[in-house]
Amino acid sequence: MPCRTHTAFYDGGGCFAKQTLDDALILVSKDIAERCEKREIIAVLDFKTDSEDMGAYISSQLTTMIFEHSTLQVVTRQHMDKVEKELDYQISGVVSDSTALSICERLGAKKIVFGSLEELDNQYTLQVKMLAVETGAYALFKKYDVSRSSRTEQLLHHAATIYKSSLGIILEANKNSISYVSPAVGLSFDYSVTRRLSLGVKALASYDAFEKDNTIYTVEPLVFVRWYAVSPTGEPSAGLFVEAQGGAAILMVNSDLKSTGSTGLSLGFRIPTGNFYVEPLLRGGYPYMFGAGVGMGFRF
Repeated sequence: MPCRTHTAFYDGGGCFAKQTLDDALILVSKDIAERCEKREIIAVLDFKTDSEDMGAYISSQLTTMIFEHSTLQVVTRQHMDKVEKELDYQISGVVSDSTALSICERLGAKKIVFGSLEELDNQYTLQVKMLAVETGAYALFKKYDVSRSSRTEQLLHHAATIYKSSLGIILEANKNSISYVSPAVGLSFDYSVTRRLSLGVKALASYDAFEKDNTIYTVEPLVFVRWYAVSPTGEPSAGLFVEAQGGAAILMVNSDLKSTGSTGLSLGFRIPTGNFYVEPLLRGGYPYMFGAGVGMGFRF
């Protein structure tokens, strides 16, 4: 079966699409409703996660979504607490099939929903199971891909690792004249003042290798202000950014040393992986006309 826009059936391998936790729970509620009769009673247990807050949030939010997108009746946590005392069972999401069915029978529910949230490859996988009481068979067994966000990290009580400083190299080709393109290399350092605002310094050195009539070397010491406009993962100092640069351009044209001001704007996208980053970027300004390159380095 082909992948849907947001989710995919689990079938040994499965296929996934990135989405927020709330988006995934909306899809879960719809998938549950499709596999149940109208006004059927179902029970939703807390999910197994690294924190009680996350397990309770998934259960509560899923219950809300089920009410919004179906006519199903959902057993509340208060009812579960009564059964918990009878079974001497702590509802933590760690539930065997036989225990789940036993709870269902006591609550009058026809199906029971439970599952887990696991971390995999810097994102999360939400596994949802729904057991039918009469047959003991799974009515739903599915995995949903959930992207990392500030909400997931807060609910999981993950201490956010915030990298405030970055040090890296820049590889670039810039167009200093109408006729020629110059290769350039540089160093960059920046410090994040806030989650979105960074200040930094960089130095670029280029050589007009294709200039036939003149030998031209250029060094650009620059300061810059960077604003991160969009961070898809919610991580600070990451994602799409706009950068304003200013400084000097020191040129060695043949044997003559010249200098002028240098200013410009850059547009780029920082892709973080742990304490490492890669960022493709474009820039335009004076005295160069435009440049394109990639930066990479370490965050600390």
